[in-house]
Amino acid sequence: MDLTTTQTGDGGAEVTLHLTPEESELLGDDPAALLALLARGLRAAADLRRGAPRDEWRPVVMDTSHLISALSGIRDAALREAPESMSHATLARWYGQKRTTIASRRQRGDLPPADPSTWETWARTGLTPPDQT
Repeated sequence: MDLTTTQTGDGGAEVTLHLTPEESELLGDDPAALLALLARGLRAAADLRRGAPRDEWRPVVMDTSHLISALSGIRDAALREAPESMSHATLARWYGQKRTTIASRRQRGDLPPADPSTWETWARTGLTPPDQT
């Protein structure tokens, strides 16, 4: 998988994600769906930065929530694959949280969550994630 950014003649930029044939087969339509959510979120961030009013923010909240859920599933699956002996300090750096917070979450059994979420299952299998409408 390669990500490239190319400047366009009008001063903008084009971002391209190239998938290998195997990645494309494994991921199916997921990259396009997630990139569409990301694009709408980035457009909203640009609107916020320029102070542009919007009639409706609900789609932005829904789209970004969906994207965050999908990314959380990927993160939780990756964390579940990490060695259990991984230090709290290392995980704290990865999460951008305090070591004591990570230690507490691991002791409670919610880092990673005790049971894989539907989004973690989606990340591992590609099965249809829960509807977020």
